Amino acid sequence: MRRNPKALYCFILVNVLMLSAVLCTLMAACSKSANTTERVQYDTVGLRNGDLLFRNGCGYESHVVTNMSAGDYSHIGIAYRTAEGWCVIHAVPGEAEEGEPEVLKCESIAEFYRCDRAKAGACARVHCADSLADAAARHAMRLVERRVEFDNDYDLEDSSQLYCTELVRLVYADCGVDLCEERRHKAPIIAKGEVIYPEDIWKSPFIIQKKEF
Repeated sequence: MRRNPKALYCFILVNVLMLSAVLCTLMAACSKSANTTERVQYDTVGLRNGDLLFRNGCGYESHVVTNMSAGDYSHIGIAYRTAEGWCVIHAVPGEAEEGEPEVLKCESIAEFYRCDRAKAGACARVHCADSLADAAARHAMRLVERRVEFDNDYDLEDSSQLYCTELVRLVYADCGVDLCEERRHKAPIIAKGEVIYPEDIWKSPFIIQKKEF
């Protein structure tokens, strides 16, 4: 059967316009989720030194981590109280000032959960004595003061540089608490060797009093 060229042209045009509309909608949705203005409503009531603070970031890297780990969170830090108030000690790439090395950070919780950095969060407690949790947090603070750099190689065998979960694992392991046990993953996109995801710590039997926000 011979097709009408004009009808065929109209059919193709309509489908192209429909596809363009779908793509525009998806792009707008992605842009909105990546640039949200809604601040995470975190809660510091009852917080103690050494508590763990999780966040789900807004960027592409965060999306990769949550997908690969099948978890809800892409980043983790350690609560630490200073004279100015509650802070978070963590290791993160891409947030250093221009020209400055990427080193461990101790920054306010408000900065940690800034709307361009986080779209969801959680707090959890390690099941141990307050003194042990405090020792882990103080250990992390000493590493901040030593300006330990971010571990871009994601190498668990080398603690001279650290990434977020590696930092948390290290300071608690040195206090006798193994938060990751044997949970390790091959992550060819991220590293040559095995890595630990925030989800691996979230699943630890030592993690209690989980509060999501």
